[in-house]
Amino acid sequence: MTNHTIDQLLAILDAPTQAGTSGMRTETERRQAAMNLGMLKDPAVVPGLLQRLRAETPGCGVHETLTWATVQHIDTALPEVLAMLTDADPHLRRTGAHILSKVGDPAHLDALTPLVADEDVDVALKAYRAVAHSGAEQADKALDALAGRLGDGDALQRDALTAAFHRFGEAAVPALTAALTDTDAEVREHAADALGHLGEEAATASEALATLATDEVDAVRLAA
Repeated sequence: MTNHTIDQLLAILDAPTQAGTSGMRTETERRQAAMNLGMLKDPAVVPGLLQRLRAETPGCGVHETLTWATVQHIDTALPEVLAMLTDADPHLRRTGAHILSKVGDPAHLDALTPLVADEDVDVALKAYRAVAHSGAEQADKALDALAGRLGDGDALQRDALTAAFHRFGEAAVPALTAALTDTDAEVREHAADALGHLGEEAATASEALATLATDEVDAVRLAA
């Protein structure tokens, strides 16, 4: 594929989105251009691809397709993606974590775990998933980071964390069991709920859960 073709695809991405207007492109056209860049086996794609990824509005369809395209070129793009994780812009930290969640490489775990504690909720949510997808070979480290967020946030944030624990299965039981004795009732409640979602894989936690039957907080007793 020639550099001319790459430039043409990047130019489509640079065009404003509006259907039926001269000089503008539909979102479908821009997403197709991003997809085509992802399918090219040419590292020359990467600088322009990452530039457009940084500029695109997070959460839109074009941004998501650019994320996918970056994953296809991760060997070349990795240094810049890792740099996103420490960027001052939370949108870039979120994007970096989102990309690495799709890669699922254990080598990225150390770079991802600090984002589990990120003060920006959207960044933390992506980090939960990224750590869950990258931490199988270092489960203790990954689970310690995740356990630090037990009881935090609203129902959506807690559900995302529970889903991350669920991905580890039985390996998550010790960290969650330890949290059942936390002094914070919110942590105890969330840990009990997460163990419940593990089902039979949490059988070894049954005695610890039983002790919560006399917990002073109604919500904790109900979760157990």
